[in-house]
Amino acid sequence: MIKQKALMIGKNLNIPTFTASEGWLHRFKSRHGVRFLKITGERLSSNPEVVDPFKQKFIQMMEEHSLNSNQIYNADETGLYWQLLPDKTYVSINEKTAPGMKTSKQRITFLGCANASGLHKLKPLIIGKSNAPRSFKNFKNPLIYRNTKKAWMTGQIFKDWFFKNFVPEVKSFLRSMNLQQKAVLLLDNAPSHPSAEELKTADGMIFVMFLPPNVTPLLQPMDQNILRLTKLYYRNSLLSSIAASEESIATALKKITLRDAILHLSSAWDKLTPATIKKCWNVVMPNNDVSDNAADDPDDEVPLNILQQRWRNENVDMRSVVRDTISLLDEVAPAEYEFTDVEVWNEDLNQENTIEVEDESDSSEEEENEPPIVKIAHGAVLKALDTTIEWSKQNAIHISDLMVLKKIHEKAVMAKISQKRQQTKIQDYFSKEIPK
Repeated sequence: MIKQKALMIGKNLNIPTFTASEGWLHRFKSRHGVRFLKITGERLSSNPEVVDPFKQKFIQMMEEHSLNSNQIYNADETGLYWQLLPDKTYVSINEKTAPGMKTSKQRITFLGCANASGLHKLKPLIIGKSNAPRSFKNFKNPLIYRNTKKAWMTGQIFKDWFFKNFVPEVKSFLRSMNLQQKAVLLLDNAPSHPSAEELKTADGMIFVMFLPPNVTPLLQPMDQNILRLTKLYYRNSLLSSIAASEESIATALKKITLRDAILHLSSAWDKLTPATIKKCWNVVMPNNDVSDNAADDPDDEVPLNILQQRWRNENVDMRSVVRDTISLLDEVAPAEYEFTDVEVWNEDLNQENTIEVEDESDSSEEEENEPPIVKIAHGAVLKALDTTIEWSKQNAIHISDLMVLKKIHEKAVMAKISQKRQQTKIQDYFSKEIPK
């Protein structure tokens, strides 16, 4: 948008040589201190002096009510453009628009909630536009779905969620932990959140506490890494499904439904570990130590090296997609991802796609009398899984079984990626060693 506005100004000033290049944009942002920030529901404050007093007040509240980390919760909403990015889709670089697709219809609101121990992640709430999406037929939704005209949170939806979902789920969890059914929900001051008087049980045992105005990003656990990582995991899962498809990128994207998005989002939410969630609470609970280290899951790598050649064949502007995802990685605090994660993206950009070949394994003497094992190609497995998943959807198979199939599908995609990388290294070796 900055570049477009600059081009308009350049045209009005009769400067035909001005092109608003990437270099110009970089210098412009550096010169004027322009930076990229996440859009939040509140105006940021330049007065963080209220942070420490709130932390003290928060700890006093915990002591007064005898609450531990299992009884402290935080919830927050975020927007999710479930077909990749807010204003992007895969089209030819010669096209200026994406025919037949409207960005506004691709957005949903996602409400995440978890406690400070990281042991209880509540079932997420999704807000879409349609009252009864066509893809929901025979669908046992693993998440909670509501709808509004603009897919935004409202006070009534939040209040219903609090009493019909939050309170029952929290009570059930606390019973399982043999704890008193008493808890507090930490919230920001978004207009869609009802007052504290409206959000408490009749006995006053489950209630809310509001963060100070304008300093939410400094104090809210969900604003640290939890929601960002969920979006990143969602993107990885979505790209995996596109990489596994043998159809064109545009065709694969058109076939993605809200039901598919919810399954990807459910899988992404499940990947958040207790240790990851617990770290994010250090902003308000400095003594909320993490007992174990969360290791990066190799299955979370985005399969750009498989998509690379297909993007080239379809004239897709791949680098813009990569830049957008790197910016998402940049928003994740260093405690969770390091610079090596960005290096993986750069590595994927430079990798050459290779022809898939079968792995060969050494045979031992014990195997000589065994019948030969026919190796199954990763591509064949992916085709079979695609068919099985589609059959499961059509026959209303239980969602837990469907999620198992989705996870196996992701494993098969990553196995295919690993095989391609090994073959690339072998070809590079022989191309250097064998004289022409």
